[in-house]
Amino acid sequence: MPRGPGASGAVDQMVDSAAGRRQAIVGSWNQSSRVPAVERTTDWTAHLRPPGLVVNTLRGDAAEERAHGWLAWDGETRPGVALLGIPFDGASVVRTGSRAGPDAVRLALQNYTTFATSTGATIQSAGAADVGDVEVVLTDMPGTFLRVRETVEALVAAGSLVVCLGGDHSITWPVLEGVTGALGPRRIGVVHFDAHHDLRESHLGAESSGVPLRKALGFEGRPLHGRNLVQIGIAEFANAPSHARFAREQGVRVMGNLEVFERGLDACVAEALERAGDGTDAIYVTLDVDAIDHAQAPGTAAPNPNGLDARDLYRALRRIAARRDVVGMDVVEISPTLEPGNLTGNVGAMLALSFLAGVSER
Repeated sequence: MPRGPGASGAVDQMVDSAAGRRQAIVGSWNQSSRVPAVERTTDWTAHLRPPGLVVNTLRGDAAEERAHGWLAWDGETRPGVALLGIPFDGASVVRTGSRAGPDAVRLALQNYTTFATSTGATIQSAGAADVGDVEVVLTDMPGTFLRVRETVEALVAAGSLVVCLGGDHSITWPVLEGVTGALGPRRIGVVHFDAHHDLRESHLGAESSGVPLRKALGFEGRPLHGRNLVQIGIAEFANAPSHARFAREQGVRVMGNLEVFERGLDACVAEALERAGDGTDAIYVTLDVDAIDHAQAPGTAAPNPNGLDARDLYRALRRIAARRDVVGMDVVEISPTLEPGNLTGNVGAMLALSFLAGVSER
């Protein structure tokens, strides 16, 4: 996996050789899985590759279950929740590096267990597994996005939830194509945490990481209506008037970061779920880590000095994921090469575990 200048020590632990990575993961795929057997299938695995990083260095004692060990996949059983890496940052227009995001989260997962102190139970009933990465070619956006869409559509159609690890925010576009394709004529709501609207038509005529929600509003058959899209954490001094105007025209509910600070994230999420679920059959969550204050998430393309508190977001995702109509989420724009110590990768791991905790409480 290519590395940018100034790669952190955490990222330096990643395996350099693609061939070595593949050889290492084959053994883990052949091990017996702790994920409950749902069915055995092959079509949704067609575009998958082993994770870029195989974490096996940190093991807990016999009394605990490390999250990365729990998520080990047997290579063929379809999990209840598929953790899916999409290491694509070919649409970033600011700073690249989020192609290393999935492995930054994987590296961090070894630090945590599956036990939730708040409930006194583990989250293993979520039935999750890390199924690897969608095959990505950074210079081929159409081909890469087709593989993302087909993989997600097959998983959701078969009954799995998806937790997608980006990658830049452009990946939400094909992920939502896959989700809505699996849902058929049914409608979807989207809860979007971000500092930016991501409602660009293009960036200087080209597709970019700023277009995914505009694309989703224009999907054939209109599975996503503007009134079912809620944006939370949109930052001061970070957006364009035309994009705010487009959001109003489409009926999108925009909650700026100042509104969140004043009302509290719990109240904002309650309203978001009501709006996203109004007349829809499913809800999807997309979270750009630049919604989070850069004191907690500095490793991202556009750090936010006035962002949301990650601790509030952990609770919010757990609450959201407990709803049975929520079909998946993505966490995007984690760039470990832009920070020391994989701080944002650890935040991403906690976001993913919080979502899985919510699923386990359904």
